[in-house]
Amino acid sequence: MQSIHFRPWHSQDATAFATAVNDSLDTLLPWMVWAHPYYSVEEAEDWIRYTQIVREKGEADELAITDAHGELLGGCGIRYPADRLCLPAIGYWVKTRAQRQGIATRAVHYLAEKGFSFPHVQTIEILAAADNLASRQVAHRAGAEFIDTRYGLIILDKGPVNTAIYHLKRPT
Repeated sequence: MQSIHFRPWHSQDATAFATAVNDSLDTLLPWMVWAHPYYSVEEAEDWIRYTQIVREKGEADELAITDAHGELLGGCGIRYPADRLCLPAIGYWVKTRAQRQGIATRAVHYLAEKGFSFPHVQTIEILAAADNLASRQVAHRAGAEFIDTRYGLIILDKGPVNTAIYHLKRPT
């Protein structure tokens, strides 16, 4: 199993981020509304600045996933809602070349540990388009329980879609 690392995004990641997105459009386009052909370094820089802002405000931990040599493999994040009655949510993506190696599952485990470090967090949510079988398999392999399918929690370019809801429970 290859060594992977999670760290905050840095401005110098912008070129690698844009390249990873453009090289992975085959698997990103159906599910990630922010992905599009010719995704630019400037767009990546904007995203990275945003991740730094939400990190400083305590609203999210958006992280780069890298290999042992620092090569960007993808991204993951956990968002913390301002309303403690709402659930924190985990998201992830892995560039095409690095998929099917357990990287996203390991990211979910890492983020769940971060989320459960807050005493008030009892449940963390993962949402996936119902037809996104790869993302749903990640949630399942990470130990999340399938809760239900609801229409419209995720909106893709084609409009609202059925959304599979998964929950991770605080370990006892």
